[in-house]
Amino acid sequence: MNETFEFTDKLKKQLFIMMGIGLLGLVMVFFLHPHNSHARFWANILANTYYFTGISIFGMFAVSAATLAYGGWHVLVKRILLSLAAFVRVSGFVLVLIVVLGLLNVHTLYDHVKEILHESPVAENHTTKVIFFAPAFWISRLVAYAFLWALFSWAMNKFFARTDQTDPKVYKQSKLLAAAFIVTFAVTESAASWDYIMCLDTHWYSTLFGWYNFASYGCAAWAMTILLVIYLKSKGYLSRVNENHVHDLGKLLFGFSIFWTYLWFDQFMLQWFANIPEETSFWVKRFGEGYFKFTIFGALIINFLFPLFFLIKRSAKRSFKMIGFGSALLIFGHYVDFFNYVFIEPNWNHELQHGHHAKLQTEKVVLYAQHEEHPAAVSDATPAHENKAEVAGEVKHEGAGHEAATEAHGEHGAVGAEAHGEHVAGGHGHEAPVSNFAGIGVGELLVFIGFLGAFLFAFFNNLSKRPIIVENDPYLKENEKLVVTYS
Repeated sequence: MNETFEFTDKLKKQLFIMMGIGLLGLVMVFFLHPHNSHARFWANILANTYYFTGISIFGMFAVSAATLAYGGWHVLVKRILLSLAAFVRVSGFVLVLIVVLGLLNVHTLYDHVKEILHESPVAENHTTKVIFFAPAFWISRLVAYAFLWALFSWAMNKFFARTDQTDPKVYKQSKLLAAAFIVTFAVTESAASWDYIMCLDTHWYSTLFGWYNFASYGCAAWAMTILLVIYLKSKGYLSRVNENHVHDLGKLLFGFSIFWTYLWFDQFMLQWFANIPEETSFWVKRFGEGYFKFTIFGALIINFLFPLFFLIKRSAKRSFKMIGFGSALLIFGHYVDFFNYVFIEPNWNHELQHGHHAKLQTEKVVLYAQHEEHPAAVSDATPAHENKAEVAGEVKHEGAGHEAATEAHGEHGAVGAEAHGEHVAGGHGHEAPVSNFAGIGVGELLVFIGFLGAFLFAFFNNLSKRPIIVENDPYLKENEKLVVTYS
């Protein structure tokens, strides 16, 4: 049975409408949130481009890993996984452009990197960071990632669709191609996560950040694959795919969700327990903003508790409606997770940044855990001369002369206000000014829909060029007979 997907005009029109909605969202974000050189506008572009690029490259990884492991389970969905990678042929270079525009001062996403490069007094003068983010070296790495991803996307889609897969020479070549991409993926995936996301805050670091991104890519990619399999079956394609194959995909989705949770907790628990300012500052800033504290734990509930209590059931993984709903929810949940990483740094209120928030962006962090036990305690990382009296003086200056109230805030509340990222404004209970302009509003949701439309357009356009199922694949008959008798 030679199945070839027909990319109809109706479907194209629907996807163009989605992309139009995304453009509308970008316009809304641009004009409604002009703060900090339209940082929220650029953060939307970065977060969505990076997120869907991760899904793309994971599709190639899944095929490569199954090929090297002599796996046959993926044969019926191999072309779907490879077509996920079509988006990266454009998005990889869009990511490069975002960084270049940042270095040209078009936006403020990478201002912390520029501070280090210009040896700003606010920034640390780390020789290794200066070398690592030297513009020529930085941009050359990003171009290399984009070129390699696009090259492998083209090569793997062309090679694995060949009709002579049973030829021993071709089969051996497929192993070599898969091995080459696995090595490339291992290096570029981790390095890209540092270059695009972790460097938004150059003071913070995580030794497992590359693995964390990998797990999130995997969850989103398996969820996207499940939804696309269900959609294609509803249109009369993939007739040989049944609930047993979807069950297998559901188990992979569940497994990666638990793996992601392990890395989330590992990163959070170790950094919180170690109490090192460079690490803890990441969580202090986000827990100090009520919105981000909500989205951090909201993403954890969606991405962990939902799979744990829902996808663990055998019946849920074998029901197209239930696994489809779960997959759609997890795609959004992992987008929220990347939102938490991308949006907070560029969207600080510059008017407050030189007060309380300036301290949060250096090593002089009042650790959240210490504040809860001893409200007047200051981190060991804070020099002795920066005691609570000096902090109280800052608050007193902001309080416009209300000495009694500011003294009380300095003694008991200023340190907590810095830890929470709040603005203390005198003793009259005035409403605190906005400290961060980030948020998931209507504009963000529309932009997400637009990028999803662009991703699906690239996917369906690539899928329509070759048969969905390679009939001469040596593992095809084995895969057609797949029967699952376990949970």
